[in-house]
Amino acid sequence: AALVQGAYGMSPTMQKYMKAQSVAAGGNDGGVPGSMNQAVLEINPNHPIVQDLDRMVKADKESEETQNFAVLLYDVAGMTSGYEVGDTKDFATRVMNLMSVKARDDNATVKDAVIEDAADDDDDDDEPAKEVEVVQD
Repeated sequence: AALVQGAYGMSPTMQKYMKAQSVAAGGNDGGVPGSMNQAVLEINPNHPIVQDLDRMVKADKESEETQNFAVLLYDVAGMTSGYEVGDTKDFATRVMNLMSVKARDDNATVKDAVIEDAADDDDDDDEPAKEVEVVQD
């Protein structure tokens, strides 16, 4: 997903510049809706994340989880397109909630990890090779 401008739209960098110029000249901060042109969210309907969102919307579009997932997709698209996230605290909360859900849903729980030096080191770097053994439930 990406946020894009129309053919004659201003880039995120230009929007930041115009906002800074307005504030420096004693004007408003440019936060009034419609003061800057609106970006369009473009998605790839074949992407697994977009397909997951589609399934979530069809199942229960009013659920908080579905709404958070959609807003998170929009925020990430905006960030990767050069825009700033409006409310970083809410963004961080949505990311942490998604991480918590993933952590709870994982079937394999790592109980212990042991790292040992491997006996044979075939590569040319100075670091000794490591061998990892993971014990799961």
